[in-house]
Amino acid sequence: MKFFARFVFLFSLLAPLAAQQLSDENLEGQVVWPKEYRIDIYRPQLAGAESKSYLVGVMQNLVADSLTLQRSAVTLGKVKPLSIEYPMQKNTDKAIEPIREDLLKRFPAPQVLPLKIERLPSSGISPEACTGLEDGRYAILSTLRLKGTKVEVQMKLCQGSTQILDGRSVIDEQDLVSAVTRLTNPVRAKLTGDNFASLKLESAPAQASVYLDAQFLGKTPLSYSYLIPGKYQLTLKRVGFQDSVESIETKAGETFTKKIALTAAEEKGRLEIVTRPPGAKIYLDADYLGVSPKIVPRVAFGKYRLHLFHKDSGEVYRTITLDEKHTSLKIGETLSEFIDNYKPGFWGLTYKSWYWVSLSTAAAFMGAGIGTYIWRDNAQEEIYARLSAKTPSAYTAEDQAFLAEKNAQYKTRGDYAMGFMVGAGAFALLSLYFYVQHLLSADEGIVRANPPKEPGVEIQVGLMPGQSSVEASFRF
Repeated sequence: MKFFARFVFLFSLLAPLAAQQLSDENLEGQVVWPKEYRIDIYRPQLAGAESKSYLVGVMQNLVADSLTLQRSAVTLGKVKPLSIEYPMQKNTDKAIEPIREDLLKRFPAPQVLPLKIERLPSSGISPEACTGLEDGRYAILSTLRLKGTKVEVQMKLCQGSTQILDGRSVIDEQDLVSAVTRLTNPVRAKLTGDNFASLKLESAPAQASVYLDAQFLGKTPLSYSYLIPGKYQLTLKRVGFQDSVESIETKAGETFTKKIALTAAEEKGRLEIVTRPPGAKIYLDADYLGVSPKIVPRVAFGKYRLHLFHKDSGEVYRTITLDEKHTSLKIGETLSEFIDNYKPGFWGLTYKSWYWVSLSTAAAFMGAGIGTYIWRDNAQEEIYARLSAKTPSAYTAEDQAFLAEKNAQYKTRGDYAMGFMVGAGAFALLSLYFYVQHLLSADEGIVRANPPKEPGVEIQVGLMPGQSSVEASFRF
Protein backbone atom coordinates (compact mmCIF):
# COMPACT_ATOMS: atom_id res chain seq x y z
CA MET A 1 0.00 0.00 0.00
CA LYS A 2 2.82 2.40 0.83
CA PHE A 3 4.39 1.72 -2.59
CA PHE A 4 1.07 2.37 -4.33
CA ALA A 5 0.53 5.63 -2.42
CA ARG A 6 4.02 6.80 -3.36
CA PHE A 7 3.35 5.92 -7.03
CA VAL A 8 0.12 7.93 -7.06
CA PHE A 9 1.87 10.88 -5.42
CA LEU A 10 4.74 10.75 -7.91
CA PHE A 11 2.33 10.47 -10.87
CA SER A 12 0.37 13.51 -9.65
CA LEU A 13 3.59 15.50 -9.70
CA LEU A 14 4.74 14.32 -13.13
CA ALA A 15 1.36 14.45 -14.99
CA PRO A 16 1.24 18.28 -15.26
CA LEU A 17 4.82 18.28 -16.51
CA ALA A 18 3.94 15.64 -19.17
CA ALA A 19 0.85 17.57 -20.24
CA GLN A 20 2.91 20.78 -20.44
CA GLN A 21 5.44 18.99 -22.62
CA LEU A 22 2.69 17.67 -24.93
CA SER A 23 1.09 21.08 -25.26
CA ASP A 24 4.44 22.64 -25.99
CA GLU A 25 4.94 20.20 -28.84
CA ASN A 26 1.92 21.83 -30.57
CA LEU A 27 0.74 18.55 -32.14
CA GLU A 28 -0.85 18.97 -35.59
CA GLY A 29 -4.61 18.83 -36.03
CA GLN A 30 -6.41 17.77 -39.19
CA VAL A 31 -9.68 17.97 -41.10
CA VAL A 32 -11.44 14.81 -42.23
CA TRP A 33 -13.55 15.27 -45.39
CA PRO A 34 -16.17 12.85 -46.82
CA LYS A 35 -14.94 10.16 -49.20
CA GLU A 36 -18.01 10.48 -51.43
CA TYR A 37 -20.56 13.06 -52.46
CA ARG A 38 -24.33 12.57 -52.61
CA ILE A 39 -26.99 13.57 -55.07
CA ASP A 40 -30.52 13.02 -53.77
CA ILE A 41 -33.14 12.25 -56.42
CA TYR A 42 -36.49 12.97 -54.79
CA ARG A 43 -39.63 11.25 -55.99
CA PRO A 44 -41.44 13.64 -58.37
CA GLN A 45 -44.63 15.33 -57.28
CA LEU A 46 -47.68 14.58 -59.44
CA ALA A 47 -50.29 17.14 -60.39
CA GLY A 48 -53.06 15.40 -62.32
CA ALA A 49 -55.02 12.17 -62.62
CA GLU A 50 -54.38 9.60 -59.90
CA SER A 51 -54.53 6.89 -62.57
CA LYS A 52 -51.15 8.14 -63.80
CA SER A 53 -49.48 7.91 -60.39
CA TYR A 54 -47.08 5.25 -61.65
CA LEU A 55 -45.41 7.89 -63.83
CA VAL A 56 -43.59 9.39 -60.84
CA GLY A 57 -41.82 6.10 -60.20
CA VAL A 58 -40.97 5.80 -63.88
CA MET A 59 -39.49 9.28 -63.97
CA GLN A 60 -37.50 8.92 -60.74
CA ASN A 61 -35.88 5.76 -62.03
CA LEU A 62 -35.25 7.23 -65.48
CA VAL A 63 -33.42 10.16 -63.88
CA ALA A 64 -31.37 7.80 -61.72
CA ASP A 65 -30.59 5.57 -64.70
CA SER A 66 -29.53 8.52 -66.84
CA LEU A 67 -27.00 9.47 -64.14
CA THR A 68 -25.46 6.03 -63.75
CA LEU A 69 -22.44 7.09 -65.79
CA GLN A 70 -21.97 10.07 -63.48
CA ARG A 71 -19.11 8.83 -61.34
CA SER A 72 -18.08 12.07 -59.67
CA ALA A 73 -19.31 15.62 -59.08
CA VAL A 74 -17.77 18.96 -58.20
CA THR A 75 -18.40 20.05 -54.61
CA LEU A 76 -18.52 23.82 -55.31
CA GLY A 77 -16.83 24.28 -51.95
CA LYS A 78 -19.97 23.34 -50.02
CA VAL A 79 -19.00 19.91 -48.79
CA LYS A 80 -18.97 19.71 -44.99
CA PRO A 81 -16.08 18.19 -42.98
CA LEU A 82 -16.82 15.00 -41.13
CA SER A 83 -14.61 16.08 -38.22
CA ILE A 84 -11.95 18.62 -37.25
CA GLU A 85 -9.22 17.44 -34.91
CA TYR A 86 -7.68 20.38 -33.03
CA PRO A 87 -3.94 20.51 -32.16
CA MET A 88 -2.86 20.10 -28.56
CA GLN A 89 -1.46 23.44 -27.46
CA LYS A 90 -1.85 26.05 -24.75
CA ASN A 91 -5.14 27.94 -24.51
CA THR A 92 -6.76 25.90 -27.32
CA ASP A 93 -10.19 26.38 -25.79
CA LYS A 94 -9.77 30.17 -25.96
CA ALA A 95 -8.78 30.28 -29.63
CA ILE A 96 -10.96 27.67 -31.35
CA GLU A 97 -12.07 29.83 -34.29
CA PRO A 98 -8.57 30.98 -35.39
CA ILE A 99 -7.33 27.39 -35.10
CA ARG A 100 -10.34 26.13 -37.06
CA GLU A 101 -9.79 28.67 -39.84
CA ASP A 102 -6.12 27.81 -40.02
CA LEU A 103 -6.85 24.08 -40.27
CA LEU A 104 -9.45 24.62 -43.02
CA LYS A 105 -6.90 26.64 -44.98
CA ARG A 106 -4.27 23.93 -44.61
CA PHE A 107 -6.76 21.11 -45.36
CA PRO A 108 -9.05 22.63 -48.03
CA ALA A 109 -12.30 21.00 -49.13
CA PRO A 110 -11.94 18.58 -52.07
CA GLN A 111 -13.06 20.01 -55.39
CA VAL A 112 -14.33 16.69 -56.79
CA LEU A 113 -15.60 13.59 -55.00
CA PRO A 114 -16.99 10.22 -56.11
CA LEU A 115 -20.76 10.54 -56.49
CA LYS A 116 -23.36 8.43 -54.69
CA ILE A 117 -26.88 8.49 -56.15
CA GLU A 118 -29.77 8.17 -53.67
CA ARG A 119 -33.47 7.78 -54.52
CA LEU A 120 -35.65 9.34 -51.84
CA PRO A 121 -39.37 9.93 -51.21
CA SER A 122 -40.61 13.46 -51.77
CA SER A 123 -41.04 14.06 -48.01
CA GLY A 124 -43.20 17.13 -48.67
CA ILE A 125 -40.30 19.10 -50.16
CA SER A 126 -41.60 21.76 -52.54
CA PRO A 127 -40.20 21.39 -56.07
CA GLU A 128 -40.67 25.13 -56.58
CA ALA A 129 -37.76 26.18 -54.35
CA CYS A 130 -34.55 24.68 -53.01
CA THR A 131 -35.52 25.02 -49.36
CA GLY A 132 -35.11 22.59 -46.51
CA LEU A 133 -32.31 20.71 -48.28
CA GLU A 134 -28.92 19.78 -46.87
CA ASP A 135 -26.28 22.30 -47.84
CA GLY A 136 -23.53 19.75 -48.36
CA ARG A 137 -25.11 17.78 -51.21
CA TYR A 138 -26.88 18.08 -54.54
CA ALA A 139 -30.60 17.37 -54.95
CA ILE A 140 -32.93 16.91 -57.93
CA LEU A 141 -36.52 18.08 -57.48
CA SER A 142 -39.10 17.40 -60.16
CA THR A 143 -42.80 17.72 -60.93
CA LEU A 144 -45.12 15.98 -63.39
CA ARG A 145 -48.18 17.94 -64.47
CA LEU A 146 -50.77 16.17 -66.60
CA LYS A 147 -52.46 18.43 -69.14
CA GLY A 148 -54.87 16.38 -71.22
CA THR A 149 -52.80 14.08 -73.41
CA LYS A 150 -49.65 16.07 -72.63
CA VAL A 151 -47.24 15.84 -69.71
CA GLU A 152 -45.25 18.81 -68.41
CA VAL A 153 -41.97 17.74 -66.83
CA GLN A 154 -40.07 20.16 -64.59
CA MET A 155 -36.66 19.37 -63.10
CA LYS A 156 -34.49 21.45 -60.77
CA LEU A 157 -30.92 20.90 -59.64
CA CYS A 158 -30.16 22.33 -56.21
CA GLN A 159 -27.16 22.38 -53.96
CA GLY A 160 -28.55 23.11 -50.57
CA SER A 161 -30.67 26.25 -50.90
CA THR A 162 -28.92 27.30 -54.12
CA GLN A 163 -30.79 26.64 -57.38
CA ILE A 164 -28.35 25.70 -60.14
CA LEU A 165 -30.68 24.63 -62.96
CA ASP A 166 -34.39 24.78 -63.80
CA GLY A 167 -35.63 22.90 -66.88
CA ARG A 168 -39.11 22.28 -68.28
CA SER A 169 -40.53 20.27 -71.18
CA VAL A 170 -44.07 19.59 -72.42
CA ILE A 171 -44.31 16.20 -74.13
CA ASP A 172 -46.49 13.23 -75.00
CA GLU A 173 -46.27 10.27 -72.61
CA GLN A 174 -44.42 8.35 -75.30
CA ASP A 175 -41.59 10.89 -75.18
CA LEU A 176 -40.99 10.69 -71.43
CA VAL A 177 -37.69 8.83 -71.83
CA SER A 178 -36.23 11.29 -74.33
CA ALA A 179 -37.55 14.27 -72.32
CA VAL A 180 -35.84 13.05 -69.15
CA THR A 181 -32.62 12.60 -71.14
CA ARG A 182 -32.85 16.15 -72.47
CA LEU A 183 -33.42 17.57 -69.00
CA THR A 184 -30.72 15.55 -67.26
CA ASN A 185 -27.99 16.37 -69.81
CA PRO A 186 -27.54 19.92 -68.45
CA VAL A 187 -27.61 18.42 -64.94
CA ARG A 188 -24.75 16.13 -65.90
CA ALA A 189 -22.83 19.13 -67.26
CA LYS A 190 -23.20 21.05 -63.98
CA LEU A 191 -22.18 18.01 -61.94
CA THR A 192 -18.90 18.00 -63.86
CA GLY A 193 -18.42 21.73 -63.37
CA ASP A 194 -18.94 22.07 -67.13
CA ASN A 195 -15.79 20.00 -67.49
CA PHE A 196 -17.16 17.15 -69.59
CA ALA A 197 -16.26 14.96 -72.54
CA SER A 198 -18.29 14.08 -75.65
CA LEU A 199 -18.79 11.10 -77.95
CA LYS A 200 -19.28 11.01 -81.70
CA LEU A 201 -19.75 7.51 -83.06
CA GLU A 202 -20.52 6.05 -86.46
CA SER A 203 -20.81 2.46 -87.57
CA ALA A 204 -20.87 0.51 -90.78
CA PRO A 205 -23.65 -0.41 -91.20
CA ALA A 206 -25.47 2.35 -89.33
CA GLN A 207 -28.27 2.00 -86.76
CA ALA A 208 -26.21 -0.04 -84.30
CA SER A 209 -27.24 0.18 -80.65
CA VAL A 210 -24.62 1.92 -78.50
CA TYR A 211 -24.02 0.88 -74.88
CA LEU A 212 -21.54 2.58 -72.56
CA ASP A 213 -20.82 0.47 -69.48
CA ALA A 214 -24.08 -1.40 -70.27
CA GLN A 215 -26.15 1.84 -70.42
CA PHE A 216 -28.03 2.34 -73.67
CA LEU A 217 -27.19 5.70 -75.27
CA GLY A 218 -28.92 5.49 -78.65
CA LYS A 219 -28.30 4.44 -82.26
CA THR A 220 -25.44 5.26 -84.60
CA PRO A 221 -24.68 7.81 -85.90
CA LEU A 222 -24.59 9.12 -82.32
CA SER A 223 -23.48 12.40 -80.76
CA TYR A 224 -23.49 12.38 -76.97
CA SER A 225 -22.25 15.09 -74.62
CA TYR A 226 -21.98 15.75 -70.88
CA LEU A 227 -19.96 12.61 -70.25
CA ILE A 228 -17.70 12.29 -67.22
CA PRO A 229 -14.07 12.02 -68.42
CA GLY A 230 -12.66 8.57 -67.78
CA LYS A 231 -12.47 4.96 -68.98
CA TYR A 232 -15.52 3.06 -70.26
CA GLN A 233 -16.48 -0.14 -72.01
CA LEU A 234 -18.08 0.69 -75.35
CA THR A 235 -20.38 -1.93 -76.95
CA LEU A 236 -22.14 -1.75 -80.32
CA LYS A 237 -24.89 -4.26 -81.19
CA ARG A 238 -26.85 -4.90 -84.35
CA VAL A 239 -28.87 -7.89 -85.50
CA GLY A 240 -26.86 -9.99 -87.96
CA PHE A 241 -23.50 -8.74 -86.70
CA GLN A 242 -21.10 -9.62 -83.94
CA ASP A 243 -21.02 -7.35 -80.91
CA SER A 244 -18.19 -4.83 -81.01
CA VAL A 245 -16.68 -4.42 -77.52
CA GLU A 246 -13.71 -2.21 -76.65
CA SER A 247 -12.37 -0.04 -73.84
CA ILE A 248 -12.20 3.69 -74.48
CA GLU A 249 -10.99 6.72 -72.54
CA THR A 250 -12.62 10.15 -72.80
CA LYS A 251 -10.96 13.44 -71.85
CA ALA A 252 -12.42 16.69 -70.59
CA GLY A 253 -13.11 19.25 -73.29
CA GLU A 254 -12.52 16.72 -76.08
CA THR A 255 -14.80 14.69 -78.35
CA PHE A 256 -14.03 11.00 -78.70
CA THR A 257 -14.69 10.27 -82.38
CA LYS A 258 -14.66 6.86 -84.00
CA LYS A 259 -16.21 4.92 -86.86
CA ILE A 260 -16.57 1.20 -86.18
CA ALA A 261 -16.96 -1.46 -88.87
CA LEU A 262 -19.14 -4.32 -87.64
CA THR A 263 -18.35 -7.91 -88.58
CA ALA A 264 -21.10 -10.20 -89.87
CA ALA A 265 -22.23 -12.74 -87.29
CA GLU A 266 -20.61 -16.17 -87.57
CA GLU A 267 -23.45 -17.97 -85.81
CA LYS A 268 -26.25 -17.81 -88.32
CA GLY A 269 -29.57 -18.19 -86.60
CA ARG A 270 -32.79 -17.70 -88.52
CA LEU A 271 -36.17 -16.24 -87.57
CA GLU A 272 -39.42 -16.61 -89.48
CA ILE A 273 -42.14 -14.37 -88.11
CA VAL A 274 -45.80 -14.60 -89.12
CA THR A 275 -48.64 -12.63 -87.50
CA ARG A 276 -52.41 -12.50 -87.79
CA PRO A 277 -53.14 -9.93 -89.12
CA PRO A 278 -49.97 -9.31 -91.12
CA GLY A 279 -48.21 -5.96 -91.18
CA ALA A 280 -47.07 -5.96 -87.53
CA LYS A 281 -43.87 -4.09 -86.73
CA ILE A 282 -41.06 -6.35 -85.53
CA TYR A 283 -38.61 -5.25 -82.79
CA LEU A 284 -35.78 -7.46 -81.59
CA ASP A 285 -34.35 -5.85 -78.46
CA ALA A 286 -33.62 -2.28 -79.63
CA ASP A 287 -33.61 -3.12 -83.35
CA TYR A 288 -36.50 -2.53 -85.75
CA LEU A 289 -36.54 -5.35 -88.32
CA GLY A 290 -39.50 -4.40 -90.53
CA VAL A 291 -43.05 -5.76 -90.72
CA SER A 292 -44.48 -9.28 -90.73
CA PRO A 293 -44.41 -11.70 -92.41
CA LYS A 294 -40.64 -11.65 -92.50
CA ILE A 295 -37.66 -13.99 -92.55
CA VAL A 296 -34.65 -12.65 -90.65
CA PRO A 297 -31.40 -14.46 -91.53
CA ARG A 298 -28.01 -14.26 -89.82
CA VAL A 299 -29.20 -13.58 -86.28
CA ALA A 300 -26.41 -14.08 -83.75
CA PHE A 301 -27.01 -16.76 -81.14
CA GLY A 302 -28.32 -15.36 -77.87
CA LYS A 303 -31.39 -14.41 -75.86
CA TYR A 304 -33.67 -11.67 -77.26
CA ARG A 305 -36.80 -9.73 -76.34
CA LEU A 306 -39.20 -9.90 -79.31
CA HIS A 307 -41.94 -7.28 -79.61
CA LEU A 308 -44.65 -7.47 -82.30
CA PHE A 309 -46.83 -4.37 -82.65
CA HIS A 310 -49.80 -3.81 -84.96
CA LYS A 311 -51.28 -0.32 -84.77
CA ASP A 312 -54.88 -1.56 -85.13
CA SER A 313 -54.90 -5.04 -83.61
CA GLY A 314 -52.53 -5.30 -80.65
CA GLU A 315 -49.09 -6.40 -79.58
CA VAL A 316 -47.17 -9.34 -78.14
CA TYR A 317 -43.94 -9.64 -76.16
CA ARG A 318 -41.88 -12.84 -76.20
CA THR A 319 -38.47 -13.90 -75.00
CA ILE A 320 -36.72 -16.10 -77.56
CA THR A 321 -33.37 -17.92 -77.61
CA LEU A 322 -31.26 -18.94 -80.58
CA ASP A 323 -28.43 -21.38 -79.96
CA GLU A 324 -26.73 -24.41 -81.50
CA LYS A 325 -29.72 -26.60 -80.64
CA HIS A 326 -32.29 -24.09 -81.89
CA THR A 327 -30.74 -22.36 -84.88
CA SER A 328 -34.08 -21.60 -86.51
CA LEU A 329 -37.37 -20.44 -85.02
CA LYS A 330 -40.75 -20.00 -86.65
CA ILE A 331 -42.97 -17.70 -84.64
CA GLY A 332 -46.68 -17.31 -85.24
CA GLU A 333 -48.75 -14.89 -83.18
CA THR A 334 -52.31 -13.60 -83.24
CA LEU A 335 -52.46 -9.96 -82.21
CA SER A 336 -55.79 -9.33 -80.51
CA GLU A 337 -55.13 -6.76 -77.75
CA PHE A 338 -52.69 -4.20 -76.43
CA ILE A 339 -50.57 -4.69 -73.35
CA ASP A 340 -52.28 -1.85 -71.50
CA ASN A 341 -55.65 -3.59 -71.97
CA TYR A 342 -54.39 -6.99 -70.93
CA LYS A 343 -55.29 -8.07 -67.41
CA PRO A 344 -53.30 -11.17 -66.39
CA GLY A 345 -55.14 -13.82 -64.38
CA PHE A 346 -57.31 -16.88 -64.97
CA TRP A 347 -60.93 -18.03 -64.91
CA GLY A 348 -62.01 -14.56 -65.97
CA LEU A 349 -60.50 -12.77 -62.95
CA THR A 350 -57.30 -10.76 -62.71
CA TYR A 351 -54.57 -11.59 -60.21
CA LYS A 352 -55.63 -8.52 -58.22
CA SER A 353 -59.21 -9.82 -58.05
CA TRP A 354 -57.98 -13.25 -56.96
CA TYR A 355 -55.89 -11.53 -54.29
CA TRP A 356 -58.98 -9.90 -52.78
CA VAL A 357 -61.03 -13.12 -53.10
CA SER A 358 -58.37 -15.20 -51.33
CA LEU A 359 -57.75 -12.52 -48.69
CA SER A 360 -61.48 -12.27 -47.96
CA THR A 361 -61.74 -16.07 -47.80
CA ALA A 362 -58.79 -16.18 -45.38
CA ALA A 363 -60.54 -13.62 -43.16
CA ALA A 364 -63.80 -15.61 -43.32
CA PHE A 365 -62.01 -18.85 -42.40
CA MET A 366 -60.23 -17.14 -39.52
CA GLY A 367 -63.54 -15.75 -38.25
CA ALA A 368 -65.12 -19.18 -38.53
CA GLY A 369 -62.16 -20.73 -36.71
CA ILE A 370 -62.40 -18.25 -33.85
CA GLY A 371 -66.17 -18.78 -33.65
CA THR A 372 -65.72 -22.56 -33.61
CA TYR A 373 -63.12 -22.32 -30.82
CA ILE A 374 -65.66 -20.35 -28.78
CA TRP A 375 -68.31 -22.98 -29.58
CA ARG A 376 -65.86 -25.72 -28.55
CA ASP A 377 -65.28 -24.04 -25.18
CA ASN A 378 -69.06 -23.90 -24.62
CA ALA A 379 -68.99 -27.71 -24.23
CA GLN A 380 -66.50 -27.39 -21.38
CA GLU A 381 -68.59 -24.68 -19.76
CA GLU A 382 -71.67 -26.94 -19.90
CA ILE A 383 -69.68 -29.72 -18.22
CA TYR A 384 -68.53 -27.31 -15.52
CA ALA A 385 -72.03 -25.94 -14.95
CA ARG A 386 -73.53 -29.42 -14.44
CA LEU A 387 -70.77 -31.42 -12.75
CA SER A 388 -68.62 -28.91 -10.86
CA ALA A 389 -70.51 -29.56 -7.63
CA LYS A 390 -69.95 -33.33 -7.82
CA THR A 391 -66.89 -35.48 -7.36
CA PRO A 392 -66.13 -37.96 -10.18
CA SER A 393 -67.04 -40.85 -7.85
CA ALA A 394 -70.54 -39.41 -7.44
CA TYR A 395 -71.27 -39.28 -11.20
CA THR A 396 -74.40 -41.18 -12.22
CA ALA A 397 -74.68 -43.17 -15.43
CA GLU A 398 -76.54 -40.21 -16.93
CA ASP A 399 -73.68 -37.89 -15.88
CA GLN A 400 -71.15 -40.24 -17.44
CA ALA A 401 -73.08 -40.27 -20.72
CA PHE A 402 -73.38 -36.44 -20.61
CA LEU A 403 -69.63 -36.10 -19.96
CA ALA A 404 -68.72 -38.45 -22.82
CA GLU A 405 -71.05 -36.59 -25.20
CA LYS A 406 -69.61 -33.17 -24.32
CA ASN A 407 -66.02 -34.37 -24.51
CA ALA A 408 -66.73 -35.78 -27.96
CA GLN A 409 -68.28 -32.44 -28.98
CA TYR A 410 -65.24 -30.60 -27.59
CA LYS A 411 -62.87 -32.72 -29.67
CA THR A 412 -64.98 -32.53 -32.85
CA ARG A 413 -65.43 -28.79 -32.61
CA GLY A 414 -61.70 -28.39 -31.90
CA ASP A 415 -60.91 -30.35 -35.06
CA TYR A 416 -63.25 -28.10 -37.06
CA ALA A 417 -61.65 -24.99 -35.56
CA MET A 418 -58.18 -26.24 -36.40
CA GLY A 419 -59.30 -26.96 -39.96
CA PHE A 420 -60.68 -23.43 -40.32
CA MET A 421 -57.43 -21.90 -39.01
CA VAL A 422 -55.32 -24.04 -41.37
CA GLY A 423 -57.60 -22.97 -44.22
CA ALA A 424 -57.19 -19.32 -43.18
CA GLY A 425 -53.41 -19.71 -43.29
CA ALA A 426 -53.54 -21.44 -46.68
CA PHE A 427 -55.74 -18.73 -48.22
CA ALA A 428 -53.54 -16.01 -46.67
CA LEU A 429 -50.50 -17.55 -48.37
CA LEU A 430 -52.52 -17.83 -51.57
CA SER A 431 -53.44 -14.14 -51.36
CA LEU A 432 -49.75 -13.29 -50.98
CA TYR A 433 -48.98 -15.39 -54.07
CA PHE A 434 -51.68 -13.62 -56.10
CA TYR A 435 -50.46 -10.21 -54.92
CA VAL A 436 -46.91 -10.99 -56.02
CA GLN A 437 -48.24 -12.26 -59.36
CA HIS A 438 -50.23 -9.03 -59.72
CA LEU A 439 -47.07 -6.97 -59.17
CA LEU A 440 -44.98 -9.09 -61.53
CA SER A 441 -47.63 -9.01 -64.25
CA ALA A 442 -48.34 -5.27 -63.98
CA ASP A 443 -45.89 -4.57 -66.80
CA GLU A 444 -48.47 -2.37 -68.48
CA GLY A 445 -46.06 0.29 -69.64
CA ILE A 446 -46.83 3.37 -71.65
CA VAL A 447 -48.34 2.00 -74.83
CA ARG A 448 -50.07 3.55 -77.81
CA ALA A 449 -53.46 1.86 -77.68
CA ASN A 450 -54.72 4.09 -80.50
CA PRO A 451 -53.21 4.07 -83.98
CA PRO A 452 -50.32 6.53 -84.28
CA LYS A 453 -50.92 9.28 -86.82
CA GLU A 454 -47.51 8.88 -88.38
CA PRO A 455 -44.99 6.05 -88.34
CA GLY A 456 -41.90 6.84 -86.35
CA VAL A 457 -40.07 6.24 -83.14
CA GLU A 458 -41.88 4.28 -80.43
CA ILE A 459 -40.66 4.29 -76.84
CA GLN A 460 -42.22 2.05 -74.23
CA VAL A 461 -41.44 1.90 -70.54
CA GLY A 462 -42.19 -1.15 -68.42
CA LEU A 463 -42.88 -0.61 -64.75
CA MET A 464 -44.32 -1.92 -61.53
CA PRO A 465 -46.83 0.60 -60.15
CA GLY A 466 -45.97 1.89 -56.70
CA GLN A 467 -42.57 0.26 -56.71
CA SER A 468 -39.21 1.79 -57.04
CA SER A 469 -37.95 -0.79 -59.48
CA VAL A 470 -38.54 0.18 -63.09
CA GLU A 471 -37.27 -1.31 -66.31
CA ALA A 472 -36.98 0.90 -69.38
CA SER A 473 -36.96 -0.56 -72.90
CA PHE A 474 -36.17 1.55 -75.95
CA ARG A 475 -37.44 0.48 -79.37
CA PHE A 476 -36.83 2.31 -82.61
